[in-house]
Amino acid sequence: MNKQQFMQLMELQLSAMDPQERAELLADYEQHFELGLVDGRTEEDIARELGQPEAIAREALGDRYVLDTMITDHAYGVMPTNTSPPQSSTTARNVFAGIGLFFLNLMLGLPLGLLLWSVWLTVAGFSLLALTPIAAVIDVLFFGEYVPSKLFFSIAACGIGILFAMLAKYLFKAFSSVTVQYVRWNKKTIQGEYNG
Repeated sequence: MNKQQFMQLMELQLSAMDPQERAELLADYEQHFELGLVDGRTEEDIARELGQPEAIAREALGDRYVLDTMITDHAYGVMPTNTSPPQSSTTARNVFAGIGLFFLNLMLGLPLGLLLWSVWLTVAGFSLLALTPIAAVIDVLFFGEYVPSKLFFSIAACGIGILFAMLAKYLFKAFSSVTVQYVRWNKKTIQGEYNG
């Protein structure tokens, strides 16, 4: 089987997959062929190494892969023409996935999320040390008390507060990214778009 035949079969086998996800997967296999050809292998050898498109699609689609009707092709044998899952099994799977995710989030996701964001809140709170010079100025203006050690302490605390502010900014970006990815993973799992 050459590259064109392999890619056509892959596209047919992955018809139940989300178009964007399917395009990404097909691009990966296209790249396998390009790299293999650069190494001097033939398209047929590369296709043989990659495996049967039906097996690849079955693994990539998981329980979304269902053989409804079959067609026979003299060169490729039997292959499915419709890979859409039955509606009732999809709904049941989505319900059970939702229940499982609820308990996973309740037992693990929520406590870890609260822990991460409480760490950020603590670091952000320490960044308020950057305001200590203002407190020193207010102390001098309203109480008329000038002590050089307080001034030096407030300058040092200000520097530490600036470092904590920079750390809080970095942690906010990292924790936001993790939170968004976790929410997207939950959504994809419920919709059945996860891989295996």
